Amino acid sequence: MTAIQDIIAKCKAGEKQAQYELFRLTGPKMLAFCRRYCKSDDDAHDAMQEGFIKVFQSLEKYRGDSAPETWMSRIFINTAIDMYKKGQNYSNMFASLPDEVERIDEEYNDNNFPCSATDILKVMDTMPEGYRIIFNLYCMENYTHKQIAETLGISEGTSKSQYARSKKFIYDALVQNKKISG
Repeated sequence: MTAIQDIIAKCKAGEKQAQYELFRLTGPKMLAFCRRYCKSDDDAHDAMQEGFIKVFQSLEKYRGDSAPETWMSRIFINTAIDMYKKGQNYSNMFASLPDEVERIDEEYNDNNFPCSATDILKVMDTMPEGYRIIFNLYCMENYTHKQIAETLGISEGTSKSQYARSKKFIYDALVQNKKISG
């Protein structure tokens, strides 16, 4: 049994100190998940707080079929996405776009960005929310476009289009930054 599994067992037994330990051990990683999906640090902290509430309320449902952090990460990702869905601009976030998916996807399909992961994260903070959510779900969480569509209530085509546009956005931002700094 891992340390986190032991802590979860103690949480299930009602030990309040174990809840603090779970938060202390996993909080930074869960905050990082939230931050990838939230536009600001404040929103990420709100999502993390809400996520931990859901974790503690759902501990009895955790059967141990997956690693505790994997189970928890799904809760935090879904919590951050739910926060977007509650936002007043959610319906416009994935507005219909012209069908340029194939051309954009061919142009940026090699995934060879001239940068580091840190550079991409900086650019992602400036991305439109729809691009960032789909880029994260597809690239970081390995969701399929079908799973993204089901999760967000959009079409697969919209997911593909937003992903292609997110790659173009990152690429263009990094190339422009290189021209400025180079």
